[in-house]
Amino acid sequence: MARFGEGYCWTIRDDPSVCPYIKPEEGHLLSDIENRIREKCIDCPELRKDLKELANSRDPVFEVFVVLLDEMLSREQRFSSFIKSAEIKEEIFDVLVKLSSSLKPVLDRDEILYKALVAFTAGGGLGFNRAFALLAANGRLKGYFALGPLSPEEAVSIWNGINEKNLTVRDLLKFSPYVFYKEREKFKDILEVMDFDIEDEPFKRLFKTGTAIVVGPDDDISPVLRAFYKDVPFCAVPLFSHRGRPLGAVLLDNFLTGREVSHDEIKAMEIFATEVSIALERALTYEELEEKIGILEEANTRLRENQELIMKLRSEAVIGEMVLQLIHSFKNPVVAIAGLARVLKKKIQPNSGLSKYIDAILQEAIKLENTLRDFVGFVKTKYISEKSHIDVTRVIELLCQEKREKAKLQGVEIRLNLAKNLPLVLGNHYQLYTCIENLVNNSIEAMPKGGKLFIESGVQNGFIWISIRDTGPGIPEDVMKNLFKPFFTTKNIGSGLGLYTSKEIIEKMGGNIEVSCERGKGCKVTVSLPYVKGKEDEENTDS
Repeated sequence: MARFGEGYCWTIRDDPSVCPYIKPEEGHLLSDIENRIREKCIDCPELRKDLKELANSRDPVFEVFVVLLDEMLSREQRFSSFIKSAEIKEEIFDVLVKLSSSLKPVLDRDEILYKALVAFTAGGGLGFNRAFALLAANGRLKGYFALGPLSPEEAVSIWNGINEKNLTVRDLLKFSPYVFYKEREKFKDILEVMDFDIEDEPFKRLFKTGTAIVVGPDDDISPVLRAFYKDVPFCAVPLFSHRGRPLGAVLLDNFLTGREVSHDEIKAMEIFATEVSIALERALTYEELEEKIGILEEANTRLRENQELIMKLRSEAVIGEMVLQLIHSFKNPVVAIAGLARVLKKKIQPNSGLSKYIDAILQEAIKLENTLRDFVGFVKTKYISEKSHIDVTRVIELLCQEKREKAKLQGVEIRLNLAKNLPLVLGNHYQLYTCIENLVNNSIEAMPKGGKLFIESGVQNGFIWISIRDTGPGIPEDVMKNLFKPFFTTKNIGSGLGLYTSKEIIEKMGGNIEVSCERGKGCKVTVSLPYVKGKEDEENTDS
């Protein structure tokens, strides 16, 4: 009880029995009543009871004391809550600063998503138990990476390991390719089934609102997500480009601790997502630039190859037409690429990470411009191809020797069935080799998933025939009718001169080329060439 004789416990000095809440090491509070009231009495229910008794029996001012005491305690609780919230915000802000600093030099999407999920799950920050990163492409969201434990036992092991090594957020943010691929492999089965239409819920709502959302057990979501999360609530955070294009989403949950997410944490998630979106868009832009550079380099290589091929052609008229068409086909895009690169170079800071890639694009574009100028000069020259007797069988065997390894890597098996002792044909050896090479290359490229390539030869009605047949998907009718037109191509990189050139070569040798195709079963190209007649042939003709 609070009453001790004529007094109250909170007024008596130097009596150990006066308060059961005073610990032995707190003996100084027995004589220090003022601090005893602050540290012990203010939270003691006996004090309130005493004050109420005093208010009823003596002086109503004690009733005011009770109200003031309750208000003070209420404010103290609110203040403590505010301090705790401020401390959490400070920790989150610290993680955000470290994440932002860590992402600045990064151009690799794997590293960016690794650091992002570490920041979302780090104990010093938002501290989610588990995180999934989904990337957007062609109207779909697909699971790309995940981080966190699969079970309570694994979670304890992870947390103990972090504590034992005394790892900081900065330590955890250091990219580890080993950990990345280990985590990716661990979640492989889950990531593979995370394949959603961008209009599926909750993603439709997520990208429409543009803010982080909390998805509960009763919300309408994809069956795949519901089967995985069951009744566990989770947060979804959108990732956008600077133009508002969806880049992906991050899914976060506390499936082990069950901790609810506060309003402040939702706002913090959105700030984190902004940093991640900026870095991710930069990485994707870098990947696109690398791809464009590769295309330019390949185009430059193909252009030189075509230049060498054209130099082997005999007819000045054909060469002139080809050069004019090439200039028309390449000039506008090359000028546009070079111009755009120059504009970007002026706008981007010299120390920007993209500067060297812009320089590379500009350099390749300038190379293409110079090559086109060389074509113009070549129009003014003449090239006469020399003719000789050619062993067609030898040409095919040499070609297949060269192509067999490439075909094997692509899963294509080359089968030869060549007639023996074929008569010779008259023409340019290089041109005929190039012609058949174009046809073989097309057949191999038509079977990216592997197949069989049959090459056969024979003699019929004064002509040697060569048959090249593949087991690819075939060619659509609209492509078939344009097949031998110059500069027509269905490839990303290609001049469209291959089949046109082959047809020109065969016809100049007095032969013919035909293509037959059946969708789903492949294509067959048949080349017919007049052979050089010997005395025996001439006698047979005369008779």
